Amino acid sequence: MPRVCRKLQLALILVSIGQVLGFTDYLLKSCSQSGFCQRNRHYASEIERAQESPYSLDPASIQISNSNHTFQATIQKSIPDLLSFNETLIVELPVFVDVLDGGKVRFRIDERRETNNTYVPEILNPKRYDEASLWAFQKDAKTQPVEVGIEKSLWSRKTSVTFIAPDSQVKIRVFLKQFRIEFYFEENLVLVVNDRLLLNVEHLRTPEENTLQKLPEELTFNDFEDDFEYSKKDTLPFGPESVALDFTFVGVTDVFGIPEHADSLKLKDTRDGEPYRLFNADVFEYSLGARTPMYGAIPFMIGSTPDFSAGIFWVNAADTWVDINYSESSTGTHWMSEAGTIDVIIFLAKTPQEVTSAYTEITGRPQLPLSSSIGYHQCRWNYNDERDVLTVDSQMDKAGIPYDYIWLDLEYTDDKKFFTWKPDAFPDPRRMLKKLHTLGRNLVTLIDPHLKVDYSASNTVEKSGASVRNSLGASYHGHCWPGESIWIDTIGKNARKVWGKLMSNFLQDYNNLHIWNDMNEPSVFSGPETTAPKDLIHDGGFEERSIHNLYGLTVHEATYNAMRENYGEKNRRPFILSRSFFAGSQRTAATWTGDNVANWEYLKISIPMCLSNNVAGFPFIGADIAGFSGNPTTELLARWYQAGMWYPFFRGHAHIDAARREPYLFEEPLKSIVKDAILLRYSLMPTFYTAFYESSTKGSPIMNPVFFVHPELHECYGIDDQFYIGSSGLLVKPVTEQGATEVQVFFPAGQFYEFDSLKAFSVQEPSYLTIDAPIDKQPISIEGGHILFKKERYRRSSKLMEHDPYTLVIAPDVNGKAEGTLYIDDGETFAFQDGEYMKVAVKLENDVLESTVTHMPTKFPNLSTHVERIIVGGGQYSSGPNRVTLKKDKTEWILETKISKNGHHAIIENPHLDLSKPWSLEVHR
Repeated sequence: MPRVCRKLQLALILVSIGQVLGFTDYLLKSCSQSGFCQRNRHYASEIERAQESPYSLDPASIQISNSNHTFQATIQKSIPDLLSFNETLIVELPVFVDVLDGGKVRFRIDERRETNNTYVPEILNPKRYDEASLWAFQKDAKTQPVEVGIEKSLWSRKTSVTFIAPDSQVKIRVFLKQFRIEFYFEENLVLVVNDRLLLNVEHLRTPEENTLQKLPEELTFNDFEDDFEYSKKDTLPFGPESVALDFTFVGVTDVFGIPEHADSLKLKDTRDGEPYRLFNADVFEYSLGARTPMYGAIPFMIGSTPDFSAGIFWVNAADTWVDINYSESSTGTHWMSEAGTIDVIIFLAKTPQEVTSAYTEITGRPQLPLSSSIGYHQCRWNYNDERDVLTVDSQMDKAGIPYDYIWLDLEYTDDKKFFTWKPDAFPDPRRMLKKLHTLGRNLVTLIDPHLKVDYSASNTVEKSGASVRNSLGASYHGHCWPGESIWIDTIGKNARKVWGKLMSNFLQDYNNLHIWNDMNEPSVFSGPETTAPKDLIHDGGFEERSIHNLYGLTVHEATYNAMRENYGEKNRRPFILSRSFFAGSQRTAATWTGDNVANWEYLKISIPMCLSNNVAGFPFIGADIAGFSGNPTTELLARWYQAGMWYPFFRGHAHIDAARREPYLFEEPLKSIVKDAILLRYSLMPTFYTAFYESSTKGSPIMNPVFFVHPELHECYGIDDQFYIGSSGLLVKPVTEQGATEVQVFFPAGQFYEFDSLKAFSVQEPSYLTIDAPIDKQPISIEGGHILFKKERYRRSSKLMEHDPYTLVIAPDVNGKAEGTLYIDDGETFAFQDGEYMKVAVKLENDVLESTVTHMPTKFPNLSTHVERIIVGGGQYSSGPNRVTLKKDKTEWILETKISKNGHHAIIENPHLDLSKPWSLEVHR
């Protein structure tokens, strides 16, 4: 056997073993094995020692304008001639700074390259890739500079220029000698760009020029070759072309974000270890507590204090490493990307929520999904055939367990050919889908971007020139589940059109068939680091190296657009789950934490992982319950369902080799515990859907870190094992320790209520309290001042709940006040974008409960808005009231109330209230 074939065979064996036994980190580069990471770390240490940078602004190039860019100039990189010492090579780097509205500032640094370089292959685009923003930004993102003021006194000295944003809260000072930008919020210095002079742009040069065009502080490690065992074939046609820059958060000692990593919510100091890496890869049974890459990458970071918050959005889709160094009064970060340009947006605001909101103003608000998609999803690899699917469907009903979606993994296809059905297992998909639709249920099928060679779909893609190409320009062939495969190049318009036609033929006119885009990092079993070779070529002549982290986004957006077009006048919302993601993915997809393991450590890490995505503007996330790989214990199953019912994306999933674990198969008491968790999720569907609505309009998290709700409490910044649900006041602390029957919960000062009993308890100052948590009970509290909306009748799916009445749960604060918001629409179409939705505000103050319709649609869907029960929590109401006065439609009458058996809350049954009309209740005590 030829040597190259033996190596390929070995690589495939290693990856296959990894898919069965778990991921092995040696398949991934460490920083010391990554050419550009090692070079930039070395450069940083040398520059910090010398305290002098070879980069400076050319004063003659400076332009200031309120009509074009706020500030533009040329940064000069000066490289001394180390042989003759007579000449200095100057590399020109155009820089643009734009002050945007709402406390945002964007700046970009590019390289002025010649376009007729004979040593760059003609098949490649010679310019640096600067189009990541076209994918990451929403189409109508406001990125035009606003009119600013200028502080003349400093500008006259020619040392710096200060720009004042229109609201006067934000100032930026650009220093003119060694490029540096200072950011001020409310007159306080909060962020510094290039504070440590770590700006570095590896400019274009030939191998022959390389030695002479190196700075004394630079290494030549892997400039034009890659000696990593699994990527030695990388041709590196541009040589070294990385970009790097440092940012210092002043007065900040807590930073968050840059998902996806199986690590704590608060990012760790990397001084004595590996940087955090953003590089989408297939990492089956990923390592925990690590900074290694995972399936998704969002290069967005927040630094927060009780006084202000700041955010960094590094708009670059290449392989990226981030170093973090904490000190007593600041946090230094060093961002390094293999290719592309420096394109950064800085966000300054009072709170972390405002920063995330500003970030999603640029990248797009999270989608408002199908209401059914926030119900329970039942999945495994694989349900074998139509009979298996319908058996699961009927057994869930028999057990009284609601669900909305059932999933088909890889094996539903004909010989792993996507856009096909296995004919003997699924002879009539329409019949199966129709049966599921009877009870309002949906089916999700797997469609990956790799296509098995030599069948109709892959032949169409190749003949259309719509596949990803290798470094020589031919269609790239690699290996994945089907064996030899090609990959769709959804970067290109033509490929997206081809993908759309394939998708349309598959979807036909089904209303309840949805798509799972898996393996879209892309996963390549025969590729380096379990993904695509970096010298593959995409539409426009750009290397995989430059676009890698956004490839998955292009796949799920192409799927989304195809589904929308296929729905046509039905105007339905698609549901898509994508394993890979980038900034902007929140607009069109949900995601999950990937191939986890059925053990307590993976349950525990799922909470900070989901919180990190919520911080980074992509809240529609969950983790496979109760671990994809392996067989969970009874206790772990119970606790994972109790935790997982709070994930925005709520799905049970299992590996093909794992034992069956559909909830109806469990023995008692586990069966009842899991059923209760699922039923609780369904009862809270109005609360969750309202949280999704608020997220879609404000960019707010659905799983809120405690410090997002209480940024004034610095002691809660390190908490990542409890969270709030939206703005509902629900405070949840999942049990993630084996054998635990109680937990320590952090409470801010104020009035709180035990969720089940509504027993009130007062917290005098922020502190931890011990809460009982036997196996059949969750530690859930309601923070005083909130009103919850529930639907408490059992239905087999969320679709069947549409006509059910509401229960209001009122948890007054210490002053007897509470408020809540309910959002209602048809749950299926985009009619809400035309104002077809209802929004209700309910408020308790001075013993008067008042409901106001703040938005009313013109064509309200046939949904129930009736209230069947009002429950008022403990405190001053635990001993009464015994009657209330109802006022609506200019009439009044008295309603009787009763006290609960536990004596902790008052209940008003059947008040005959309609949330689509204004009304008030006056409480008599």
